[in-house]
Amino acid sequence: MAAPQESSTKARLLQAGRKVFAERGLENATIREICSLAEANVAAVNYHFGSKERLYIAVLQDYIQREDERHPHDEGVTPQSAPEDRLRAYLRGFLLQTLGDGDPENERLGKLLTQEFIEPSQYFGEIFDRHCRPSHELLKDIVRLLLPGHDETTVARCASSIVGQCVLFDVGREALSRMTPDLALKAGNIEHITDFIMEFSLGGIARLNARRQQHDKA
Repeated sequence: MAAPQESSTKARLLQAGRKVFAERGLENATIREICSLAEANVAAVNYHFGSKERLYIAVLQDYIQREDERHPHDEGVTPQSAPEDRLRAYLRGFLLQTLGDGDPENERLGKLLTQEFIEPSQYFGEIFDRHCRPSHELLKDIVRLLLPGHDETTVARCASSIVGQCVLFDVGREALSRMTPDLALKAGNIEHITDFIMEFSLGGIARLNARRQQHDKA
């Protein structure tokens, strides 16, 4: 068990890392600045985390965990709930996590996480396996119930399509706010965007189910 002082130092480094990485990103952040802000020895980052990069991954994992706790993908539903209700809860949680709580630091950390999806660092696998894969498997479980009898490739494609719609409202937030302000992801339209993605996705799923029924009758 870590000594109280060690735990306190590690927590301060994590908090300082959140601030510095949010402001400067991985490349421009320095161990010296992080340790100065955390009031820790410059060797503390390597001692507690192994490297600046490992602290960066710890910061992103901490960010994801906090968002998962604030806006879980299954809030208000259970595995026994209707798959449509579970899908809506998943989408709402996803969008709320993407939106953040208006805190600039959280928003910048969210952008860093999105950047990891676009241009993964060598440590991204850890984030994906620990946080992203379970979330995506949950979505696939929901989609599988909505696509009875379909193969796993179709299920995976539909799940990826649904995620892609959610990500668009994050990655394209600035462009959407300029082209169509009403579509920009913000607190006031979370429910509208959730409803739209639901309707669009369920429409596509219904078409796939209808096509399968026609094929089975042929």
